[in-house]
Amino acid sequence: MRRSLSVLVLAFADGVALVIGLSGAAWLSGGDRVLNLAPLLLAAWIPLFAAFRLYDRAPVRRNPGALVGSAFCWAGLVAIVAAIYPETGPGLGEILPAALLALSCAAALRFLYERTIGRIYRRGFGQTPVLVVGNEGDRASVRRTMEDATGAYTLAGEVNLGDESTVRPSLAALRGALERTGARVVVLVGAERLPDDDLLELLHSVRLRGVLLRVVPGALALMRGRIILSESMGLPLLEVHYPRLDNTQRALKRALDVVVSVVGLALLSPLFLAVAVAIRIDSSGPVLFRQKRVGVDEKVFVCYMFRSMQEEAERRQRELEALNEAKGPVFKMRDDPRVTRVGRFLRRWSIDELPQLVNVLKGEMSLVGPRPLPVRDFLRMEEAHKRRLGALPGMTGYWQTSGRSDLSFEEMVRLDLYYIENWSLSFDLKVILKTLGAVFRREGAY
Repeated sequence: MRRSLSVLVLAFADGVALVIGLSGAAWLSGGDRVLNLAPLLLAAWIPLFAAFRLYDRAPVRRNPGALVGSAFCWAGLVAIVAAIYPETGPGLGEILPAALLALSCAAALRFLYERTIGRIYRRGFGQTPVLVVGNEGDRASVRRTMEDATGAYTLAGEVNLGDESTVRPSLAALRGALERTGARVVVLVGAERLPDDDLLELLHSVRLRGVLLRVVPGALALMRGRIILSESMGLPLLEVHYPRLDNTQRALKRALDVVVSVVGLALLSPLFLAVAVAIRIDSSGPVLFRQKRVGVDEKVFVCYMFRSMQEEAERRQRELEALNEAKGPVFKMRDDPRVTRVGRFLRRWSIDELPQLVNVLKGEMSLVGPRPLPVRDFLRMEEAHKRRLGALPGMTGYWQTSGRSDLSFEEMVRLDLYYIENWSLSFDLKVILKTLGAVFRREGAY
């Protein structure tokens, strides 16, 4: 978001510089032909600046040679067009003054922009929080370098990587630090000393949270083909880039989630009001049931549902553990005595889960994905089962179209992993359509 705004501001400044240059050239030549061609000349000016990487991250965009080169390339291109179309094109007496004046204005405006941004950063505003991961010595080196290179980044926290025997606890600490600090960039030091599986798990955790990962050089062999060089923090870093197609599809999936959740909440508001009245008449307690559940990459969030059980249901579950009918870590009872009369109806038609549209809108869930399990179930899962946390949890999932509660926990995990490995937008749409059929048939709902 911040980089997009920076690009827009710089592009606007460059456009203003060109308009000033063209106005000055028109005044010097005593004609307005060059001003009449301003839209076409601007259409060549901005792409040339982009081709010379003048809209990239600092310090690449500060290259004065690139600024001069782009301006003279523009002048040469316009001169060629003017030679081909002498009747309509600007003359050389207009092109060169316009290029020189526009170049001077662009340099001045860019200098003013960089000084303003630098002053804002020095005051501590708008800086990107960074989390440094590595052993104590490596972290100290990065910390000193960042302190010397005051700029767009600020140290938000550190995570000790430790040796191979303590990597697993470090990964858990990394997840907690990302939640606590709100870091948008992770700098990894000592990646070459990590076992491959642990490095891949770290990459997976950072990626699922939409956080940028930068690696201090030393792990080049592991990252080959997926990096660019960056010096924006005062030291050379390898920046891990995720597949563009994957990011595009996930952006479209998020757009689908937002549109459907907003429209759904608006259209279903009368139903929500009727259900709320029915719940309050049927039994005492709140209308909504809020339960902590574990989502993508073990991130805990509050899941919203219409209350379908008695108010003290969670306390009574400890008394009913011996009657659990499900195999594995989950708890299921076909005739659960805690379910209210209205709750049984809500569960039969899956109406109790509709408030999760709020979770979808907040980005904690998606329309389609592995179902989020309560913390109690997560703590009883084996490590192999936790692979199903590799995708954003969903209101519905592949397992719900294949039997829902009639399936065993192992079958549910298998179907969730199949969904994660074969995910696509068309797969999501197929699951949504099949879910509607399963709800109307009331398959596995209790």
